[in-house]
Amino acid sequence: MSNRFLIAAAAATFVAASALSAQGSLSSQGLGYPPGELSTRALGTAGALGEIDARSPINPAALAIRTAAQVYAQYDPEFRKITSGGKTSSTTLARMPNIGGVLPLNGQFVLGISASTFLDRTWETARARTQGFGPNPGDTVAFNETLKSEGAITDVRLALAYSANSRLRFGIGVHTFPGSMRLTSNEIFPDTTKFQNITQLNQVSFSGKAVSFGMEAAVLPTLSVALSGRKGGTMKMFANDSLLTSGTVPTRYSGSIAFTGIPGTMVAARASHETWSQLGDLSYAHTVAVDANDVSLGIESSGPRIGGGFPILVRVGVRRRTLPFAVGTSEVQETSFGGGIGIPIAFDRVTLDMALLHEARSGVAGVNERGYNLSFGLQVHP
Repeated sequence: MSNRFLIAAAAATFVAASALSAQGSLSSQGLGYPPGELSTRALGTAGALGEIDARSPINPAALAIRTAAQVYAQYDPEFRKITSGGKTSSTTLARMPNIGGVLPLNGQFVLGISASTFLDRTWETARARTQGFGPNPGDTVAFNETLKSEGAITDVRLALAYSANSRLRFGIGVHTFPGSMRLTSNEIFPDTTKFQNITQLNQVSFSGKAVSFGMEAAVLPTLSVALSGRKGGTMKMFANDSLLTSGTVPTRYSGSIAFTGIPGTMVAARASHETWSQLGDLSYAHTVAVDANDVSLGIESSGPRIGGGFPILVRVGVRRRTLPFAVGTSEVQETSFGGGIGIPIAFDRVTLDMALLHEARSGVAGVNERGYNLSFGLQVHP
């Protein structure tokens, strides 16, 4: 089988359903939707705490704040409603976008490992269609078409953080990006004595690499800054162990500031820029990869105490970002409003985080998408 044929098959995997009429989702174009690698805590502030949160695998320096071994897991169901051409459809999906663990090595070094969803391309749609089958204009047959996409690219990170003192931390991480995506298309005819049902399956796999770095510094007693970056290496796409094409893992630069001058409250702002266009040949017609900006503002504040002990943390935030895959020449914008709480359990040895985000996506004429993203995170340490 020639590479040209394999590339055509891979293109079908990503392009055949990329038109909105087939896929029905602004958030799942191209190689998929980027959850943002944010923990439930960070999602409660709409991403504002992502740069300084040890549970979010963004800034490796954030790990240095941990003084005890910890494990973390997250579960995020999402509910979407898409309106296009006067028609409305709904989809529901769920993902486990982030799991990880932290192990302090001594008083200054902390080791962390995590697996987070880099791009998620899981969705399913169905629609009724008609198709001509004879020489006469009236020779048509009605059938149902279903499209199901399954798969994701995962960011597996091994990071080391160093605490120089109570006011200055550094970190470095190495990343690998394994993944696979499968698209199944079914055409189901009501009369199978005359027409045969058709099923098509296309599948590809991915591998990539990158390095990341970061720092945190308390520049004033009530003001801190954090900076981080990820330098992308090669990302490859395969079918049946044959290399189809390659690009570069997007490079990211991000930073945040946090103000703690109000007792029991942190106000944070974060901004990032990610060069998704580096994916190159990994993006196709109808789903051009574009560089994306991401800004957020949020607050985390101490609420009531449980039994007079540790306080419940209350969070709120707002976010505006560009999604990485445009529809034709139209970039997709996403605005999010988030809120959440953090509940200490078992004398703060367990923390249950919960968040709810309302997400609005637009940018394509006549198409609007609304989503509600729930997030549940559980952190446990001895």
